[in-house]
Amino acid sequence: MAATQHGNIIHCDGAEALWAARPTKVRLIQWIDNNGDLVHDSTLVLTLNGTTLTVKIQPLANALGFGATAWQIGPFNPGFSISDFTITTMATGELHVWID
Repeated sequence: MAATQHGNIIHCDGAEALWAARPTKVRLIQWIDNNGDLVHDSTLVLTLNGTTLTVKIQPLANALGFGATAWQIGPFNPGFSISDFTITTMATGELHVWID
């Protein structure tokens, strides 16, 4: 499914390029356990402005579940500029990106 935008929040549920060569101010990025299926060793790989960021889940027992935040970066005020944003790997969960 493609990313959807609701107000200033972009919701993504899989690997895709969100934007390229378009500077955008980002306030917060969260990886959400939207189906209660994120488990130990689930992986999220983001490429931001040419830099790859890999996140692996290592939850404590019962730490994750439906609606839980598995990982986040931010909040930033003011937002930080990302010109190129790609979700390289995300098999489960949903990424929420708050933009200015």
